Amino acid sequence: MQITKASTADIPTVVELIKIILDEMELPFYLNNDPEEVTKLFVETFKSQTYTDDADVIVAKNDQGEVTGLAFGYPGANEDLLDVEFQKHFDQVKIPAQPIYEDPEADADEWYLDSLVVNPKFQNMGIGTKLLNALPEYAHQRGLKKIGLLVDDLNPNAERLYRRLGFENDHEQVVSNHRYQHLKKSI
Repeated sequence: MQITKASTADIPTVVELIKIILDEMELPFYLNNDPEEVTKLFVETFKSQTYTDDADVIVAKNDQGEVTGLAFGYPGANEDLLDVEFQKHFDQVKIPAQPIYEDPEADADEWYLDSLVVNPKFQNMGIGTKLLNALPEYAHQRGLKKIGLLVDDLNPNAERLYRRLGFENDHEQVVSNHRYQHLKKSI
């Protein structure tokens, strides 16, 4: 198992995995627009220089080079910058410009884990844990001493995993009408 930053060639697979989370979050943007156009928008945005420079797309790959899981995160202070980057790519798709995320998620002082997802074919193999254990390296590279994330109150298995790895409650948060616990871990 190799954990590394995603290459441009990995981005279409990364976006397909992220769509699993977007579906679970019931984001209005995701639910109310053409799925193919949403996919194009995400692929173009994730390939952008801004996302390459100001965020981290980390993938787990098996021995055959297949993406088995991913962690996507960024310094919390970059959240607005990354949201603005999405707006720059609407001219490449057949969707009118609109907000992607309606509520802020990250705190400025943390490396924020926006998305963690394991390909359903490879679940229960420890891939999520391996990705989580790799995150401090990326946070340190960006000069941050905390990792933060949101866990849905309806996802107790994920919450158990995060707590087992040292994440603790910081505060409750509502995003797209879902309740989440904002967990943090000092590194």
